[in-house]
Amino acid sequence: MDLLHVRCLLTAAVISFCSIGVSAQLGADPGIKDLSKFDHKRPLSNDLQTTVQDGFRLVAVGDCIISRPLSQYAKREAEFEKALVVLQSGEATYGNLETSILDIGSFKGFPYTGVDDVPLLAEPLVAKDLLAMGFKVMSRANNHALDWGIEGMRETTHWTENAGLVTAGVGESQGLARAAHYYESSKGRVGIVSLASTFRPGSEALPQRGAAPGRPGVSALVVKKTMVVPENALADLRRVAHDLYGPGGPAEDKDQQNKLTLFNTNFESGQIRKLQYEVDPDDLAGILKAVRQGKQHSDFLLVTIHSHEPADTTSADSKNDFGDAPAEFVHELAKAAIDAGADAFLTTGIHHLGPIEIYKGRPIFYGLGNFFWSDIQEPMPADFYAQYQKSIRGAFNNPEKATDADIANVLNAEAFADDLPFESVISESRFEQGRLSEIRLYPVDLGYGTRLTESGIPRAATANKAMKILKRLEDISGPYGTRMRIENSQPWNYVGIIRLNANQ
Repeated sequence: MDLLHVRCLLTAAVISFCSIGVSAQLGADPGIKDLSKFDHKRPLSNDLQTTVQDGFRLVAVGDCIISRPLSQYAKREAEFEKALVVLQSGEATYGNLETSILDIGSFKGFPYTGVDDVPLLAEPLVAKDLLAMGFKVMSRANNHALDWGIEGMRETTHWTENAGLVTAGVGESQGLARAAHYYESSKGRVGIVSLASTFRPGSEALPQRGAAPGRPGVSALVVKKTMVVPENALADLRRVAHDLYGPGGPAEDKDQQNKLTLFNTNFESGQIRKLQYEVDPDDLAGILKAVRQGKQHSDFLLVTIHSHEPADTTSADSKNDFGDAPAEFVHELAKAAIDAGADAFLTTGIHHLGPIEIYKGRPIFYGLGNFFWSDIQEPMPADFYAQYQKSIRGAFNNPEKATDADIANVLNAEAFADDLPFESVISESRFEQGRLSEIRLYPVDLGYGTRLTESGIPRAATANKAMKILKRLEDISGPYGTRMRIENSQPWNYVGIIRLNANQ
């Protein structure tokens, strides 16, 4: 069996995915031992109620990869202005801040380009511009939070706090990164808990342990990934391990003969080829405890996750065949978070829209797509060029003459040459009497194929594009029991509407 055969096995194994269960109760409820120890006029259950005033609107969008102020475009782009009107209508308007905000001229830190990734950067005026466009709360736990190191994380915090944006998901220690942060809206106190299952190794925040200090970073949910392959495939892999390491080498799991570690990948035998995720129980317990406390201290709580781990799209019981939803552990985490007190669960990271589910009268968004997608990124550090030198040399006769924009074009052609990353929605969840009454979905087009100065800016989609976006979202959400109506709603061409009484 040659290495090419091994690579084929690895590729085939990635095609199918599954995940292990998440306990909905772990960390969510401390249990009551003796009711007499509590104030009977302040039962604990009261603090988990949703108490925002009627008419409360949560406006939520996905990944905000933004590098420069953009609100000025509304003066000449009527369709962009429509998008901003919706953003500004929310009592709580949310997006995932997937960049660092730095004054590169005075920055004292350094770049840390991720493997197969691009270091993202925004200028300081972006923070105030996001607030002006309507954003109030933003998540920061994602794989780009430390593109410019801890110094970059701290400077981003400086600019967002200075602007008045409430952000969550990073901090000087694990406890601070996990903790809820709060925005005081006119209709109630809004909390946000932000975490990531996809993050750069070493960027996760750590608690203090003994004499070892804690570490700044992102709020991380560690998941262990295992490829399950048929027994004959595992036997082939064992032969490769034997050739590389000899009998009884480091690849063997001596306690369990059905397991093997090779090429930094865990394998085990099974009937169906799939990818299995195991959630770290300590991380899960700590996160759900933060969720519970966040709800106790707020009238309305958002929980957000940044996850690139995809769902199973090939098995017979797959919920859809688009590859749009995250892995099963995210579905289970969403329900566990709602059981612990979350009023809405928002997923970012897959860079296109995923399904919508209603659970216990609460919205779950399994993929909010992109909202800003800036391909204007400069400057690019030296290790970025080194990492992609094969692609650069394959595209240019004179690579030394290629600009940052030229190289970004080549890399986007490899990974994002498709309409889906540029088709999205603005979601608006409306609440009455502490309960979700309806979700309105406004289709936006980010201008795939336009010049870099225009591309990546969300505009109200044309009629045909809007119908395409909403029909696809309707199709992938249907298997979750979610029923959507598509209606003409001026000044938008079409709006998707999910009414709660139709989804109970």
